[in-house]
Amino acid sequence: MKNNIDNLLARYFSGNASESDLTFLEEWIAESDKNEQYFNEMTRLYEQVQLKKSDTPALKTSEAKKVFMAYISKTDTNRPSIELNLKPFYKSWLFRAASVIVFVFISATALYIITSEKEVVFATEMTPKQIQLSDETKINLSKNSKITYSSKYSNNENELHLSGEATFYVGHKGKRKLKVIANETFIEDIGTVFTVKALPESDVVKVSVREGQIHFYTLNNNGLILNAFESGIYNKKTKIFKVLSQHSNSGIVGAQHIDFENVSLNDAIEIISNAYNIDIRLAEQSIGNRRITVNFDGEDVNVILQIMTETLNLNVKRNINGYQLSNKN
Repeated sequence: MKNNIDNLLARYFSGNASESDLTFLEEWIAESDKNEQYFNEMTRLYEQVQLKKSDTPALKTSEAKKVFMAYISKTDTNRPSIELNLKPFYKSWLFRAASVIVFVFISATALYIITSEKEVVFATEMTPKQIQLSDETKINLSKNSKITYSSKYSNNENELHLSGEATFYVGHKGKRKLKVIANETFIEDIGTVFTVKALPESDVVKVSVREGQIHFYTLNNNGLILNAFESGIYNKKTKIFKVLSQHSNSGIVGAQHIDFENVSLNDAIEIISNAYNIDIRLAEQSIGNRRITVNFDGEDVNVILQIMTETLNLNVKRNINGYQLSNKN
């Protein structure tokens, strides 16, 4: 279009425009201020270059503009009126549907956040901690230990993980049994009080039962059934379970078969304390690192402690609370 106008202007300024050219040019100029401005600029440019003057007819731009505006007005008057009956968006069915979708999405998201399963962690450093779970199970968590369990504990499963040492007083609110996972072992309660020792740096997991009965096993080994006052270990390297303290058929507390093989004194006195339901303490903590190999088969606790202290060159002293072992002077 612009090339056509420029060609027309060239004919106009050179005096070679026809009547039809002049009529078209007048109508084009009248169409818009932009066209009229362009025409004026080209006219000034033509005058500045001082081209040879020709008889350039004067354009009747004012009359052409009036004719053009009259034509536009007539066209607008004859054009049929179209009325759009638009409802506000918030009143439309689309808005309502979108609102429902947004509401459902927000509700579903909130429900997922509220009901989604989370991990609950209790950990200790230098101070032991007591915890009570929703099924009324009470846990004495020893220092430098940690338990983790699902926020849906007692709803879907009564299962928790232990790293370190803890004593469990099992509650019976609900129908599910407590299952403790310590390393690769499982300790399943059959109504009891028991202690699990599963230190990360140790090669063994040790369980001592104070009341009731537990099943101590792995996925690949059926393991042991331990009753009250009995203790057992699982060696993570050899994958073998072993009973350290087993109750005899007499049913008398202390009538135990005890088998220690290169066991630390700390573990030994813990097992004896559990088997005979007594309190044994060490005067110096370093004593507990000594190791002992010995077997007992129902002997009296005084005899057992006498043999152990003589083997390890220690003194044993009885007091009102139980027994104390110490180094010989």
